[in-house]
Amino acid sequence: MMDVNMVDVSRNGNRKDPIDKALATLIVAVNKHLPRNSRPLAEMLKEEYPVIKARDGNEYLIEKKELEFIASHLSEEEIESFPVPIILEMCDVGGKTLVYVRDKRHAEFLKRAFGFDRFVDDVLVIELYEMGKIRRKLKTASQVMFSTLDV
Repeated sequence: MMDVNMVDVSRNGNRKDPIDKALATLIVAVNKHLPRNSRPLAEMLKEEYPVIKARDGNEYLIEKKELEFIASHLSEEEIESFPVPIILEMCDVGGKTLVYVRDKRHAEFLKRAFGFDRFVDDVLVIELYEMGKIRRKLKTASQVMFSTLDV
């Protein structure tokens, strides 16, 4: 998972720009809901009330039916190590918002389950309007991360 503190918000390579610093601070704050660590799907499937502990200290319940949906698209071996939650990284790229899925296991699952197959440098790229399909099915098992890249 991408570290929320490693957000590239620089314009023209100048990291000392106060606007860039403010934007980076804002993005880190907005991403406080992200998990401290992901958890293995197999472990969570065994729990009655599976939760993820976030960076902000809160615990978020992950719906069992969503975990079962994910498992239905994976092999037994993949279930053992599949990290939950699925991170959907929203990026502003040259004025257009795209969704990146950087974890290869998450990308492969989304390809199988939803048919997404747009890869750039081993990163699954989803159009913003396509993200709704994932979020409707995996409301608690996926989380949106915000970042910005100057392209």
